[in-house]
Amino acid sequence: MTVPKLSRLSAHLEELQCHFTWELERDRELLFSFRDHLKDLVQDENNPWRGHIYNLLGFLQTRLGCLDEALSCFSSASEALRGPELLVNYSDLAWLHHERGEHDQSQEYLQRVEELSIEYPTERDQLLPEVYAENAWTKMEFCRNNGLAARLFQKALEEVEEEERVEWCSAHVLASFYAQNKNSNFLEQLRHASERDPENLLLRAEYLELCARTDQEVGPEVEALAVKVLQRPDRMHRHMKPLLQLYRRAVSVQAAVDLATKALDKRPDSRFLKACLAMCYTWRIHQRAAVSQELIKSTVALLCDVISLYPESCFKMKIDLANVYAQSNHSLTDAKLLYSELLRRDLEPTSKQILYNSYAKFQHFEMNDSYMSTLYHMRAAEIPVKSYCRSNSIEALQKIKARRLCDPGLRAQHVIVKLYSKAQLTLCPIKPCCKSNNFVIS
Repeated sequence: MTVPKLSRLSAHLEELQCHFTWELERDRELLFSFRDHLKDLVQDENNPWRGHIYNLLGFLQTRLGCLDEALSCFSSASEALRGPELLVNYSDLAWLHHERGEHDQSQEYLQRVEELSIEYPTERDQLLPEVYAENAWTKMEFCRNNGLAARLFQKALEEVEEEERVEWCSAHVLASFYAQNKNSNFLEQLRHASERDPENLLLRAEYLELCARTDQEVGPEVEALAVKVLQRPDRMHRHMKPLLQLYRRAVSVQAAVDLATKALDKRPDSRFLKACLAMCYTWRIHQRAAVSQELIKSTVALLCDVISLYPESCFKMKIDLANVYAQSNHSLTDAKLLYSELLRRDLEPTSKQILYNSYAKFQHFEMNDSYMSTLYHMRAAEIPVKSYCRSNSIEALQKIKARRLCDPGLRAQHVIVKLYSKAQLTLCPIKPCCKSNNFVIS
């Protein structure tokens, strides 16, 4: 292809609406983590977002340098999508072939995009509702930009009959709910959306959790929901984690452990369900109640197994493992060694912030070292990434300052004053964000 033609091709690609133009660049550590999450999620053949999952998975594979795997994912998306839903998929494929140096194939997909645009015309400066919806789902699931996702879903729904796109309506309610930090004013909206979309158990779980927060009795309905999930092992990867989180808050941590165990018994080959059980075990251990050394030993073994099943996205699991080691009568040295290994790694800012926040708590609770705890809370807070961990470290620094004022004999108070003064000059406390609802262990 001549240079002028290649230039025109590149210009056309930049005009497309797809994952390659939606500014989805993220830390490599997060790319691996979300890639593995999507691989687990896409196994549910009844997931209404399956085509979108394959599209996003294909894009993530390109950013990880796995272009053959990306082509396979985009091809699977092509099979799962229909009609105007294919517009984003064909645009992604045009980009992929361009990046592979296959410019003739890229041009072929650009032609398909043009043909679809003619077949499904829109008003000037407007996009197809299917494009708005896929962009919204991507912003919600991958970027955690729930406010923008809610607005994009609203634009998509303005162009269709709501009963035709129940999954869009449900996603719009959830995105709005998360954007408002799970405000209790959404109770009726969640109830109505759940009744309209009874197969969406995430909606039901969020509704029941909100009921529990307002002191309503939800135990029997939560247990009935668990029975429904256990009856459909093929859908467990989509529904199990939010259900376990609901069990933790509305029933008990031990009940969540029992449910995760039953789920794994039904699908013993599932790495995702093993990770869910490990998550429940770590909840049980970190309750600060009496914990048997046998449970700690089982949790260590399970976490090591899960880490081996997620070799490229096990960073947070290793932090969990270090914290579980710290609870053992014989493994504090192992915890220190694992933390030392993690601290030596060349991490992206977001991962570094998570590690520093966790290590600060380890130093405070397990090593009784106020100086090191303060130092690492400071390092976490200095990283300019808005997150729960940053907010948590800033809050910890504020408490440290308050304790210093009450106790002049606090250890290393001159260092704490210096560090916190630096924090006040460079940081503004931010409201804690809703924790991510995608898969992590802790």
